[in-house]
Amino acid sequence: MGWPITKEDIPYISTGAKFLSCGGGGETRSVECLLLSIMNEDDGIVVKSSVEMSNEWIVPVAVAGSTVLMNEDIPSGQEISKALKLYESASGRKTGALISMEIGGVNALIPLLAALECNLPVIDGDGMGRAFPEVEMTSFYHSEISAVPLVAVSKEHSLVVTSTKKLIDTFKDFTFQDYGYCHFACFGANGHHMKAAMIPGTLKLTRDIGKVLAQKASIWDKAKNIRHAFLNSVYGEMEIVFTGKIRSIRRWFVNKMLVGSATLTGQLQYHKKQADLYFQNEFLAFAIPEETACTTPDLIILLNYETGLPLSVSEIREGMLVMILAIKAPSLFHTKEMIDQTGPEPFRIPESFCHSTDANGRGLPHENWY
Repeated sequence: MGWPITKEDIPYISTGAKFLSCGGGGETRSVECLLLSIMNEDDGIVVKSSVEMSNEWIVPVAVAGSTVLMNEDIPSGQEISKALKLYESASGRKTGALISMEIGGVNALIPLLAALECNLPVIDGDGMGRAFPEVEMTSFYHSEISAVPLVAVSKEHSLVVTSTKKLIDTFKDFTFQDYGYCHFACFGANGHHMKAAMIPGTLKLTRDIGKVLAQKASIWDKAKNIRHAFLNSVYGEMEIVFTGKIRSIRRWFVNKMLVGSATLTGQLQYHKKQADLYFQNEFLAFAIPEETACTTPDLIILLNYETGLPLSVSEIREGMLVMILAIKAPSLFHTKEMIDQTGPEPFRIPESFCHSTDANGRGLPHENWY
């Protein structure tokens, strides 16, 4: 059933959203602070579960572009509500509820800003179940929900797109023309259609994960409790796949994305092993050579071994001791259509990350860790 988000919940949701971002999605702390600054102690945001959705018009909202630039030029909090009003004008629809475009990173929190400004409920779900870099990688895009009208608002300009022709290119050009980021709304749908398209329960999951990570407990106890949280979700099982030190890191930029790889030396029960990690804004592939591999769309999470808190791609450092978790993505992302869009091939992940072996050493091409 539904539940209220209070001011006390915001830091938990922020931390949980960083966990589900798989190392990308932007630093949640900035939007967390913005929310805390505008919420009163008795303010609450109504969250509707999937079973409570009816035929109301539900609109996904998000930020696109460079979250680094956004952190350097913090928005006022009113941009997303302005985008929503423009969306209602363009679509001729009155918004009944909001939903996250992606639950990983800052976009788990953006709908909460709009909900406060516009006095709207939010839906317990999203369109990715993690963080991905492209609008086309949402479950909304692949569920016959129209992407138009798409409305975007930057610091100085606004964009309204009503045709799907060159939609993505037009949106990307607008996103980077002013301050390198924008707020936007699209993929509006009625509750019945949205229920079939979304990943349910992810907003509550962020809060539950955040509460676990806030505990004064060892990283092993935190991992155990997080694993239990995933057992009650649409995700597959969470597994600890490696513990070790980051021996070396290589980073470079490709098409505005932070791309790179890291080599890790095993510690504790993994002390005789070596592992490789590959990222493009998010952690996308992990492998213990000749043994096991995990790739997108499944989730790869790095925790700082000392604090038990999730690490972003930009935060990892040589010599850092980390625990690596792997979580099977919701089944919706394991359809052929979604694998073609969010699997290893679209990201051009090196082939060495996409192979593992069985107990007899025989090759298992293109099999994920599970």
